[in-house]
Amino acid sequence: MSEIRLDFVTKRAVIFTNIRENKPTDLWDKNIMNVFEKFDDIEYSPNCPFCVGNEHMTPENQYDSEENWKVKIIPNMYPIIQTEMEIKSINKFCYVSTGIHDVIVETPKHNETYFTMDLNQFNIIYEKIHKRYKELINNDDISYVSLFKNYKMLGGASLQHSHSQILSLDAIPIKLNYEINSSYEYYKDKHSCPYCDMLNFEMKAEKRIIYENEYFIALEPYASAYKYETWILPKNHISSFENEEKISYLSEMLYKVFNLLYNTIGNFPFNMYLNSLLKNKTECKDSYHYSFRIIPKIAGSAGFEMSSGIRVNSIYPEDAAYNILKKNNLINI
Repeated sequence: MSEIRLDFVTKRAVIFTNIRENKPTDLWDKNIMNVFEKFDDIEYSPNCPFCVGNEHMTPENQYDSEENWKVKIIPNMYPIIQTEMEIKSINKFCYVSTGIHDVIVETPKHNETYFTMDLNQFNIIYEKIHKRYKELINNDDISYVSLFKNYKMLGGASLQHSHSQILSLDAIPIKLNYEINSSYEYYKDKHSCPYCDMLNFEMKAEKRIIYENEYFIALEPYASAYKYETWILPKNHISSFENEEKISYLSEMLYKVFNLLYNTIGNFPFNMYLNSLLKNKTECKDSYHYSFRIIPKIAGSAGFEMSSGIRVNSIYPEDAAYNILKKNNLINI
């Protein structure tokens, strides 16, 4: 029997059916999934624009003046959106919008990843990201700032060297806007933040939490759309990432979660992104809760998902959490 679960806030449907976990396949397997798993194990590549010594291959590091850098932020040479702030209307269905697209080069070492970095490197990365995020979100010409990381080819990455991206523009993303509006409708009905309620529910259930520290919690969401999908949320109600003050605790949480996932499912491709309250939604500050979301790309989407908008997941989140805790010796068998 299959089970359909609804997202706590948006009511997005996910079908869970663990029978399909063992379906036969000769196309989607680990060898194909990790077609570029075998990276050269080198700290420097003469062809990599992000390696130390190859700074001439990228735009000037305009945000930092350090010569012996640990993390640097540079303009993206191939931006999704251009850097000049200008809006030009073409018709009611189309307008030209420009913004700012940066790359965060997360390490000087070519072969270092989120699975091999130490905690200190995570601290440096997220201190710089937080600083840059605040600069961008406070720009009057910017409505939305997207922070995201693509890892491996199946995660959409084009370069091996560890990096993330921060893209700011004047447009409002429909998906995030819908989630924020849904949380506000919940708040008007329940007089509480749905994410705070979700955290209280999960802490009592003790089935889907994989790690927590003093200020943050990591869990496999109840209606997770992807295998081993993981959310990281502040325990206290904070609607906007720019208002976060406990960056060292966030860094420790990210460092720990990526280690836990690596020990469970290996060197997997993923996307990670930040959801934070939009600037024009100040009335929703009590109903929305910012979060980091990690989406492993270890299963593909098929025609049913595309035609229906309903995801199919063959691993229940409580089973995923159990597997993570078991693999990391965090529970007694």
